[in-house]
Amino acid sequence: MNKKKVNKKKVNKKSIVDFNKTIFFIEELHWLLESRKEFDLKIVIKTLRDMQSQQDSISGIVGAYKSPNPNKHFLIGALPKLFQDSRLFPTNESIASFATEILMIKIPRFEKRSKYELIGKIVCETDTLSDHKLSQLVNALSLLTVNEDNLNKIREERKDVNFSWNETIQKLTGARYDSRD
Repeated sequence: MNKKKVNKKKVNKKSIVDFNKTIFFIEELHWLLESRKEFDLKIVIKTLRDMQSQQDSISGIVGAYKSPNPNKHFLIGALPKLFQDSRLFPTNESIASFATEILMIKIPRFEKRSKYELIGKIVCETDTLSDHKLSQLVNALSLLTVNEDNLNKIREERKDVNFSWNETIQKLTGARYDSRD
């Protein structure tokens, strides 16, 4: 019986505190509104609703977008991540070598370009690759990027003088990869 009285007192005390906070809030809000009489709340509400409507439209468009070629979009995300791995691609030459050997993209004067310039050029050129090459490459790169063990293994193999990206992709996919296809 005694506990119920204590709990009632706590509830009543909490209610009084909450009620007082509400009164203070309303007083502050009233003061703010009075000090900004030129401030038309109807216009603010309309503007906010318009913004919300525009945001909903944009979200609907973005949510409804379906890539005509998801392989290209995968590469646009995966290639820069891979190329920035300094253990996998320690030099501009290694990036240019991958581009030439696997993507059949020649990069003249790679030694005079920044790493980011090389990556950008390669990513832009992936748009010209055939769907067959793209699907093979995406399959290999997805196996490579998802599995950290595969990535570490290739980082070690990369140190070998006779390393070949073509052979590496064949090992990853279990299929013959010919960049000229």
